[in-house]
Amino acid sequence: MFSITTVILAAGKSTRFKATSSKLVYPLCGLPIISHVYAIAKKISGKKVIVVCNKDNIKELKSILKECTFVTQNLQKGTADAIEQAKKKIKSNNVLVLFGDTPLITLSSIRKLIKNYLSSKVKASLIAFRTNKPKGYGRLVIKNNALEEIVEEINLNNYQKKISLCNSGILIAEKKTLFENTKNIKTNIIKKERYLPDIFKLLHINKLKTNYIECVEDEMLGINTLEDYNKVQSILQKKYIEKFINLGVNFLKPKTCYLSFDTKIEQNVIIESNVTIKEKTIIKKDSIIKSNSYLEGVTIGENCNIGPSARIRPNSIIDKNSKVGNFVEIKNSKIGKKVSIAHLSYVGDADVGNNVNIGAGTITCNYDGNKKHKTVIKDNVFIGSNSSLIAPIILEANSKVGAGSVITKNIPKGSLALERSDLQILRNKRTK
Repeated sequence: MFSITTVILAAGKSTRFKATSSKLVYPLCGLPIISHVYAIAKKISGKKVIVVCNKDNIKELKSILKECTFVTQNLQKGTADAIEQAKKKIKSNNVLVLFGDTPLITLSSIRKLIKNYLSSKVKASLIAFRTNKPKGYGRLVIKNNALEEIVEEINLNNYQKKISLCNSGILIAEKKTLFENTKNIKTNIIKKERYLPDIFKLLHINKLKTNYIECVEDEMLGINTLEDYNKVQSILQKKYIEKFINLGVNFLKPKTCYLSFDTKIEQNVIIESNVTIKEKTIIKKDSIIKSNSYLEGVTIGENCNIGPSARIRPNSIIDKNSKVGNFVEIKNSKIGKKVSIAHLSYVGDADVGNNVNIGAGTITCNYDGNKKHKTVIKDNVFIGSNSSLIAPIILEANSKVGAGSVITKNIPKGSLALERSDLQILRNKRTK
């Protein structure tokens, strides 16, 4: 019976990434880098996922990865040593090895690798790729259609440096064969480490059959530096945006926009330039998100007009046919149907009904210095420009607030509220 445990190698020190924490927890399109890999591992192995970490990053990784097993590689002795740390925890007959800093690998490629491994009845199989810039990668040495060995960059001869077929490091192997041979992998003289890909040379010498599949280069990009990180993020963003374009979403300047891994956008939505859409955001059909707007954890209803330069913060809902205009900020609020908040307003911790007009410069004063308070604005309310609503407060249906008012009490249904001091004009006396 086929069973498989996925081992994610995550014990690197991230020294080249120049971050204060492990690079693996650095956010990539709304998810920690390693979470992109872990999501695939779970789909392949369920709860049979082992993460090999180090003593410095184990706490961070445990905080974000659930339903998996952790083992520690105390000393950085290479990938062969790392996989051996997981040996006692592996109960399956087969082992899949992934890398925590290679988030572009796809589920389809992993399934292709597993299918090839099973159908070919080999002892081990790996993912390879071809590139015009192979420097830094181990090369596959193929003779007579057989994989003889994988040679690391530091050990390449002049002939081998010309090989364009490179090792991704991702592999699957029979557990018994894997660990019978990893113990025989020698320490590299230069790096003082033991490399897991060296197992393919040992298997070839022992006349045990192996093979490989080829995938596209982009999937194999690892994140070692911030430059790598930006490159990977650009690839992911392009992938996300292309997906939505194919579903009927119109990005006017797609290269300037940012989407999260879980962004949901329905058909016939228009996204203008420099729009940022963070986690837990849904945009429903026929809406337009204008330039420089920032959406995070919000739901935008059908046929809404958002921006330009609007900021809508988490736990906000904008119902259909509503307008949130330029330099408007909404936070933790429910906005009803056909509401107009056209410009220069702040709406926080509010429940706004249908057919409401909120004039320019209106502020819901939700914080008293100790705690937040709720503002309730019911249906058909009109609020004049430059008004301040001091929460907790309720504006009943069909009421009106005159421009420039500071409202401190509940407003009854159908009432007009004005709160202004008398105008005084004082003569300007000048001394000569």
